[in-house]
Amino acid sequence: MELIEIAQLVTGLATLIVASVLIWQMFIQKRTLDIAHNDADASLSFDAVEQKNEINMWFTDKIDQQFLDHANKGLSQMNDVEKAILINWLTSSFIIMITEYRLGRMNRNPDYFKANLTRLLRFKASQEHIKEAGFNNPNSVIKKGLTKIINEVYEEVVGEKLPG
Repeated sequence: MELIEIAQLVTGLATLIVASVLIWQMFIQKRTLDIAHNDADASLSFDAVEQKNEINMWFTDKIDQQFLDHANKGLSQMNDVEKAILINWLTSSFIIMITEYRLGRMNRNPDYFKANLTRLLRFKASQEHIKEAGFNNPNSVIKKGLTKIINEVYEEVVGEKLPG
């Protein structure tokens, strides 16, 4: 073998070794990114649960039996303070849900969002507010998938389609 052939063989081997090391580093980096993604998802989940709990605790502190009676009868039975409390709770809850959906929380599992929506629509006043607020607006910032879920839950709970 001549010197040039040996040099080419050594260069080829060196290139193969470097390529192997780079591929190995890419696998390590992917694993690290997967771990970081899982940590971020866990953090998002924890933050969402914490926010929901804070909103629900705030709501629970603001309501009493009279509020519940009025909310079960509808918006027309509520005074301005009760309406403000209900709408604030609904709006905050919807903002969190829309953000969760946008970020792909729970892989956008419809059952997760249906359970949350069912909880929000338990009052007749909530149902009326959702109907009035135009949550079925096709130009809404809500992604189409979540709009579909809102429509399904509204129809299940109320017994009629959400207008729009």
